[in-house]
Order: sequence, then structure tokens, then C-alpha cells
Amino acid sequence: MAGLAAASAAIGKGLVVQSGRQRETRGNLFILLGTASGIGKSEVFRDMLEPVLGFEKALHDWWEQEPSVRARAGEELLKAQISGLRGVVRKFPRGSFEVFKRLRDAERKRLICTRYTDSPCLLADDATSEALGDLMARSGETIATVSADARYQLKRLSVTDSKEESFFLKAFSGDLALSSRITRRAARLRSPCLSALYLTQHDAYGAFIKKAVHTRSGLLPRFLHGNFTTVDEEAPRLDLRRAPTIRTQYSKRLQELIEAYRFEDESTLVKPAQETARYLDAIEKRSRQGAASDESIQGEILRRRAEQCWRVALCLHAAEHCAQSSLHALSLEHAQCAEAIVEKFTRLET
Repeated sequence: MAGLAAASAAIGKGLVVQSGRQRETRGNLFILLGTASGIGKSEVFRDMLEPVLGFEKALHDWWEQEPSVRARAGEELLKAQISGLRGVVRKFPRGSFEVFKRLRDAERKRLICTRYTDSPCLLADDATSEALGDLMARSGETIATVSADARYQLKRLSVTDSKEESFFLKAFSGDLALSSRITRRAARLRSPCLSALYLTQHDAYGAFIKKAVHTRSGLLPRFLHGNFTTVDEEAPRLDLRRAPTIRTQYSKRLQELIEAYRFEDESTLVKPAQETARYLDAIEKRSRQGAASDESIQGEILRRRAEQCWRVALCLHAAEHCAQSSLHALSLEHAQCAEAIVEKFTRLET
């Protein structure tokens, strides 16, 4: 699941799947996993997200040496030019329209320079909704919030009808987020895309789920979640001699996904095979019929089951085909695998 979250973060909103005649679905996921203390979640977290963290570090290093330096130098140069033009205006109050145009152009260029002083981010950890909005504004409106110990983040998200909850709801679905504040510059996001990977301990996981069920929070149906008490003995065993090769291949795939999709202004479309579309449409029909008379939180989860399947299937498709994802139809195999994942990770303990 941590690897799935990494793939989701890598594609952002640069890759979408045609999930209906006039509907496209992105691959951003909200994932919450509860485990026992000392089971090794920090090691898994580092291993699965290391390629994304490594790419982000390289991006920051390059940004500090190239765009940021040029932007700051350009800003200082334009400030001096603007100051000189203001001096001309003071000496010749009547001036001319030509001076006004030069001043206007210099000010416009200076504002453009300020956009490039800070590098875009791929990941964020402990950040408020305002901070996430600011980070997304300079990162293509896309970011992944991740934490190996998400106790504090879950506590904030447990507050119903809060600005944190509202922001997460909008950023999951890509709804317009135009916040305005008097005391600071507001982030205006046309189509925000937020992914989340939260690992935590059993008590924090249980408290979040219990409160979300009680308040019927709209966040819970958007989360894939699970609480693990023991290590799954049925998990495949790998020959550790292949570990370096597997790690290298995994890193290359994530880097290829980031380079291909993460910073694109226009989304690349993946089309499903006909049998895949029929299969997922049938899931949507069954789920909505089952939830038609169910007003509980379980009914809300059912109504989003098909959407979650589309999202997970797209991430699996991207992980297999990487930069050539748009050249391949979304397969039935990925849809079936996605259904199994969604089925397992949307169960509520009774």
C-alpha cells in the first residue's frame, strides 16, 4: 500500500483515466494504515518513498543553483530599474506615457521572478491546510502529504466541519479552492490534487475511524485504510539476493513516472479496454444499488467503491507501463486487482 501511495504521488494529476463518457478520474489516493509499535513502519516508509524523496532533493539542489539564483538576481536588477524609473518620474512629474509603460513592464517581470524563488515540492509532512495550499500553488496544484507517524495529522482531521477536513475533501476530488485571508496572500487553486499516506499506531488509527464513523465524516469514504495486528504470513517471500535489483527497478519506475506526468500542465488520458469498462461499471451499479437505502457511513463508502477502483487501477496501470501508460488500455487484470484492494481496505471493524 505504501508503494501504491508512492505511485499515486508520482503521477499527481498528470495522468487520468476515462471512467465514463464525460468523466475522467485521477489517481490520487488517501491511504491510512495502523500498525503496532516496533513492527518496522518507518523502514517501509523510507524504502517506498526514497525514490520520490531523492528526486525532490535533486530538484531542490538544482533549483537553488539555477532558477532560484536567476530569479533573485533578476528581481534585484528589476528593483534597481524600477527605482531609477521612479527617479525619472520625480524629476519630470508630467513625464511621458513611455516611462509608465517601462515601469509597468519592469514591475510585471519582477512579480514573475518572485514565483521562482522557491522550488516546487513533491511531498509534505506536518502541514496545515493553509501551508498545503501555498505549497500546491507553486507545485502545479499537486502534492502528497505523508507521515510515518500521523497521530497529530489524524487528530486535526478528526475535527468535523473544520477547514482541514474541507480542504482535504476538495483536494481529493479536485474541486475549486479559492481561500481568501486578510493577513496573508491566499492560495487560489483551480483543480487541487492531494494524495496522502499516513502510517500510525493502533490507538490513533482506532480513534480516527471510530470518530469518523460516529460523525459520518465525508473523509472516511475517501480513505483506503487497514489495521494490521500481525504480519501477513501469506505475503510472498523474496530472494534477498534480488533486493538490490528490485530496489533499482522500483526507483527507476517512480522516477520515470515523475518525469513523465508530475509537472505536466495537461493531463494524459488512459482509456480502459471495453471489458474493463463493463467490469467497473457493473461494480458501480451494484454498489449504488446496495447503498440506495443505506444512509449509514457504510452506504457512503459503497457509493465511492467504483471511483476508488478506478483510482487504484490507474495507479497499478501507471506502475506497470510508466511513461507509455497512454499507449496501453487499462486492463481487466488491473481492475480486478484494484477491486480486491478496495474491498480489503474499506472494511469497517464491527
